[in-house]
Amino acid sequence: MRTSAARRLWGRASRRLLRLVSGRDSAARMARGAAAGFFAAAIPLPGLQIPLSLLFAWIARGNKTVAPFPQLASNALTMAPQAFLQFRIGALLWPGQTAEIDQAVGALRTILTDWQWSAAGRSLANLRAAVGDLGLDVLGPLILGVLVTGVGAALLSYPTTVVLVWTWRAWRRSRRLRRAARTIPVEPLILPPPLAPPPAPTDPVARYARYPARFQYASAARLLVDGREAYPEMLAAIGSAAATVDLETYIFRADRVGARFQDALIRAAHGGARVRLLYDYIGSLGLPECFVHALTEAGVEVAVYNPLVWTRPLWAINRRDHRKILVVDRRTAFTGGLNISDDYDSAAASGGEWRDTHIRLDGADVAQAAERLFEQGWRQAIPYAESATPAARLKARARRRLRSLVIMRQGEEHGPDTTGAPSGAGNVPVHIIGNKEFRCRLRIHRAYLRAIRRAQRYILIENAYFIPNRPVRRALARAARRGVLVIVAVARQSDVTFAAYAGRNLYSELLSCGVRIFEWPHSMLHAKTAVIDDAWAIVGSYNFDHRSFVHQLEAVAVVADPALASCLREQTMTDLAQCREVTLSQHESRSWRAMLLESGAYALRYWL
Repeated sequence: MRTSAARRLWGRASRRLLRLVSGRDSAARMARGAAAGFFAAAIPLPGLQIPLSLLFAWIARGNKTVAPFPQLASNALTMAPQAFLQFRIGALLWPGQTAEIDQAVGALRTILTDWQWSAAGRSLANLRAAVGDLGLDVLGPLILGVLVTGVGAALLSYPTTVVLVWTWRAWRRSRRLRRAARTIPVEPLILPPPLAPPPAPTDPVARYARYPARFQYASAARLLVDGREAYPEMLAAIGSAAATVDLETYIFRADRVGARFQDALIRAAHGGARVRLLYDYIGSLGLPECFVHALTEAGVEVAVYNPLVWTRPLWAINRRDHRKILVVDRRTAFTGGLNISDDYDSAAASGGEWRDTHIRLDGADVAQAAERLFEQGWRQAIPYAESATPAARLKARARRRLRSLVIMRQGEEHGPDTTGAPSGAGNVPVHIIGNKEFRCRLRIHRAYLRAIRRAQRYILIENAYFIPNRPVRRALARAARRGVLVIVAVARQSDVTFAAYAGRNLYSELLSCGVRIFEWPHSMLHAKTAVIDDAWAIVGSYNFDHRSFVHQLEAVAVVADPALASCLREQTMTDLAQCREVTLSQHESRSWRAMLLESGAYALRYWL
């Protein structure tokens, strides 16, 4: 009878646990509850472990229903061996007299063995009296052993519980969807129809822009597709430079394309122009010294952004300069997603043929706005000559930090010298937006949100690393619900594999809300563009991931011009014709191992 009752109790408990694991509560909250339960189970106080587990789960904001389950492995029968083990562990860390410890272990074992649940009050009083008689010399190792085993069990149970919950949910979901897929017809992959140009708003700047007064007017804006169009334009602009060339990039490699830019920068410096090159230390890691020395010997000023200093905390490595800006003679500016590398060149030129987009902006006002962003990054960078050793990096960083503080206190924002420069005003409204490390880091994010929320007909987004946060997902879902066609194109084969898995973890949420997702099947989709209603377009380096949102310096060009928006819309539609649409039924029928990997990658999105 007792055996059958115990089996029924265990069956009910296990079914309850499986329902909890299959529920909607987060794996992290359930893991906190399990960790609280294991910590309480390490305390050798029968009758108080369950209340303590509930208390610890409440403190840790964990699932209080899961917390008592670890008590199934801790009861009056296992209390004596557990206390003995904790005594031994504590004695190793708290050296004492072996005879006293053995005597205390024997006394405690006798009391716990004679424990009677029918007289729990008397048994608890005997245990309290025995523990009081042991004294601090013997009680110390027990307390220390309890803390060590409790903390160790909690630390081990947390990741184990998270992985087990993810695995169980992914397996159950995959099995359920595979059964349902037998009766669900395969949805045809239908591309969206060609979009007819909608009537342009009377004032697109006022409708879609957050700060209309901050727009400048360029004389011309031209879209540059891939390296086959962008690189010749950029090299020609550098070759025609008469006064200044400012190049800021995340990746600068000493390959065939890098050699072409090196030669163009050297010739511009020999021609009398002031040439400055700013690159990121991590992005351009491995750039040969001889390659940079050839530039510096020709008169090119070279600076490195955030080189590694081992005395700084590990999280500081995340602060990177991800901008791609080229300003020539303070009249012509380029920005977008292209780095200086063979990856972005055409396959005919032995390149990687990555799909990316750049933009050329002509006009003094717009170019000077881009140069102000370059100046801000240049002030924070370290000259190449001072980045040779860690000590020199630390001194240069401190010197630059003090200079920045002085500039901030004086209220000065030294931009480029615009004395004698013509206004160069045109009829193309452009706003160059750049974020900063902590201050103004939400500028680009807010510009996207406002435009998405005010969209009327369609939203077309191409983004390399699409892991949007909750406000962006909510804005896209609301736009889809009010009848706006929302399409997102992402990379199928990403150069950062875990970032692709983390983005796919959000597919179900977005697809169920009406957002259509297309995956680029070729080498790599590295573009960071968006176009809305043939009236608002954005081209830049900003990704929808945590790194661009928090850590990196980014730059985008917002253009409120129907002509450029139509051109970007046609280019995006051309890309979509080569993509594969992801449907909800197909995505949710993937294997549980893929679901598990996506959940794990999404949990690490802060570092991706």
